[in-house]
Amino acid sequence: MPLRVDHVADASGAELFQLAQRYEFPDFVKQADMDQTFRPVQLAVTAYADPVRQQFPCHSAAATWLSALYFTEKAAEFHPKDQTRIWHRLNHYVDYWRINGDVLLMRAKHAAYKKARDSALPDTSYAWVHVDPQTGHKDRHLRLTNAAEIKAAAEYLQDYRDTFSFKTRHGMARRILEKAGRYGAALPNREFLEKQAGMGVCDPAQVVAMLRDRAHLAKDAGLCDMLVKLAETVAQQPRQALHPSLLAELAATVDTVDQKLGIHGHYSRDVPRPEDVIFAATLTKAASDLAEHCALTSGKVYKKADFARLELSAVESLFGTDFANQVKRGVDNVDAEKMAELVTTLPLPDAELFDRLMADCGLRPQLVKAASARRGFAEADWAALAQTYTPAR
Repeated sequence: MPLRVDHVADASGAELFQLAQRYEFPDFVKQADMDQTFRPVQLAVTAYADPVRQQFPCHSAAATWLSALYFTEKAAEFHPKDQTRIWHRLNHYVDYWRINGDVLLMRAKHAAYKKARDSALPDTSYAWVHVDPQTGHKDRHLRLTNAAEIKAAAEYLQDYRDTFSFKTRHGMARRILEKAGRYGAALPNREFLEKQAGMGVCDPAQVVAMLRDRAHLAKDAGLCDMLVKLAETVAQQPRQALHPSLLAELAATVDTVDQKLGIHGHYSRDVPRPEDVIFAATLTKAASDLAEHCALTSGKVYKKADFARLELSAVESLFGTDFANQVKRGVDNVDAEKMAELVTTLPLPDAELFDRLMADCGLRPQLVKAASARRGFAEADWAALAQTYTPAR
């Protein structure tokens, strides 16, 4: 929730000046005591429309009108639940000071100003733009012009996702994520959004299983045959069938199939949502996991944090004092990050020696792949990584 955005916080009066250009201030506001209105002292917490943050004071008619004005201008920056709570308290004080008419005039002026401002916004400033195919009438919903609106749109999409097709959700999520990056909006449901936006990787075996399961549910022979053939294509040519550029199209296809089968919106562990399978490991989660792991030329992939559990004396006995000094942290501890930097450069014989050291300490690799001299994960590793995040069937 925004902190200190009322007229009291507007110490320089710059915002007040701008508002005075758009709104006609009532006489009781113009004639009010400036110190009492703009610099109130020791107000009870109950005198604020937002008592949690102690903002939007309502200790006088002038202060209440100004609080209503500032909150009307900034309400979109607040979470909908906070908006409702603050509006309720503001309206209480508006009734108490009997300034309903003045506040209604101000809000009507704001509504007209907002309508004119919104009409000038491009379609990209909205999460969902629906155009009637017959009349051409356009409806724009879920404005994305600040962090609070972006967060609200993200929550709305998750709450009502089953009312939209995957194709629509895909476009909405991508727009929300793009605006979140631009405005620096923190999104608690980012993983959900990335799956809707098609930003993830999958385990081909899970995709094949999903398609075959739906084929068993299909009563229409043509639909069943299509799903079986699609599953066979993924099984035989996963790299081509599951190319990143085709995954969103595949998810949309399965979503359409689900609507025909009558299972859209009725998902469970046994019948997962297509995007939860096709984008099982979101790119943010996968990138985070990659950053936490380290691949050796021996083909073993370890969790970096496990390196800190090694004894420095054991490292020194195998690789020498110079090596131990390079990875030392403090007196006799191993620095995991420094160790990760060095072990990835070890030649194969030394890497295999390090593997034995890890095994002797009971530290197992997270992944085993074919030995090579390269660093990082191969494409096949992404599938194994995705399987880590795929719920067991």
